[in-house]
Amino acid sequence: MRINLILATGAQALEIVVAIILIIVTIVALFFLYRNVAYELAELRKNKKAMRERDENGEEEKEPEVLEKKDIKNMSLLALIDHSIRTAKEGTLATLYMINIDNFRQVVDSATVQKDIDKVIAEIEKKLKKYGAKNAIAGHLQKDIFLFYYTGIVDAESISQIGDDLLNLFREPLRSTGEEITASIGVVVFPYDGINSEQLFKNAEVAVYVAKKAGKNRLHMYSEDLIETEQHNAEYYQEIKRSISNDEFLLYYQTIVDVKSGKIIGLESLLRWKHPTKGILPPGKFLNVMELTGDITWFGTWGFEKNVMQYKNWRSKTRIGDLFISTNLSPKQLEVDGLAKQFFNITKKYGMSPELFCLEINNYYSLTKNRNAMNNINQFRKYGFRLAIDDLGHNHEIIEDMKDLQAGIVKLDRENVLMIMDGSSDIDVINRILREAKERSKVVIAEGIENEEMIKSIFDLGVRFMQGYYFNQPKSVIEIEKMIMESPWNADSFSNIIDSRMEV
Repeated sequence: MRINLILATGAQALEIVVAIILIIVTIVALFFLYRNVAYELAELRKNKKAMRERDENGEEEKEPEVLEKKDIKNMSLLALIDHSIRTAKEGTLATLYMINIDNFRQVVDSATVQKDIDKVIAEIEKKLKKYGAKNAIAGHLQKDIFLFYYTGIVDAESISQIGDDLLNLFREPLRSTGEEITASIGVVVFPYDGINSEQLFKNAEVAVYVAKKAGKNRLHMYSEDLIETEQHNAEYYQEIKRSISNDEFLLYYQTIVDVKSGKIIGLESLLRWKHPTKGILPPGKFLNVMELTGDITWFGTWGFEKNVMQYKNWRSKTRIGDLFISTNLSPKQLEVDGLAKQFFNITKKYGMSPELFCLEINNYYSLTKNRNAMNNINQFRKYGFRLAIDDLGHNHEIIEDMKDLQAGIVKLDRENVLMIMDGSSDIDVINRILREAKERSKVVIAEGIENEEMIKSIFDLGVRFMQGYYFNQPKSVIEIEKMIMESPWNADSFSNIIDSRMEV
């Protein structure tokens, strides 16, 4: 009986312990449940309050877009500009300055290795970023193009001031090379001139083209009226620049022939554009655009170097002799300070004599008062280049100037030749020019010869050196190479056309 009592007492004690444990577990569970419910209620009240505030302010919920440093480093400038546009507050204005280095080709040509070009680009980019600080996306985009996207205060005064600052920044001599450069800048404003980087960039290209056409080293604001007047030319200009990078330009040549001996004495080089869809295009299809923008300056230097390289190549595999290659120079080219030195350095680079190259000066009498142009002409002669004048003067001033003329060659252009053939009253003036040239030991070359009648008439005036379609149209390097190696003419080729007499 005592045992039964003890067992009953132990069972009651166990029940009490279990009950106490259950109470404790229940209290703990209720505590955590209460805490979680309280937290959720607090978050709900917080969210409702935020939603109420957004509704009252008319704002939409937007997840902030945050870029890490590694993302920024790997994004292009245009992508960064697009990101800036996406995250901008309503009503934000921004300005994109598209900066195109003037005559960047000269920097490229003067560099001995790619590393030198990279140093120039890095130096410019560093200066741009330093100037822009935290209010701009700045840097090098491609080749000769840099971008400066400003997101601070945008008004007429700030646009002008920043533009002037950028122009001055580019005028500073480069530490890496010591060279001085300039830039043409096109300016567009977000969102008026575009709502993304692609639209802004495309319109900025038009503004840059206008800045170059106006004389380079300046800024031009984009406006909608430029679409009608300039967009086609601007796009064509960009296409030409891309074609140069793609090496789509070719050299063609036209022979200069001595009709007395039948020998080829020289070649006039002419650039042709091997257009990917339009075929071979003549200079009239691209030189006018390059002339308008002023890029004819580096374009001409680039073309001259291709001539020197080609001559060296011919020397290595043909008996080319001492015939000369003639290259046309425009007035804008001759106005470039130090042009003669550039050309001399090119011939020196390839181990060629300047005497093998003739520089044909167009519109000579538009240059006689330009100091840089006349200095270049004098320097060309001192370096040993041949010079040809393709301009007799509006009033035939060359008659009086012949004794002081630096050029050793005078050219009668196609217009002069046609005037002779038509029996113009100016024929007496032409004869005076030819007599003066002979007395001053000048060589005269007649252009535009198209038939045997022209050969006879011009030779009768004492001119034996001629070029034109009668002899050959401009030919490719391979075709002209065959003519050099096996000349199609000899001393008897024109004997039935010409009479032997004194020649100029």
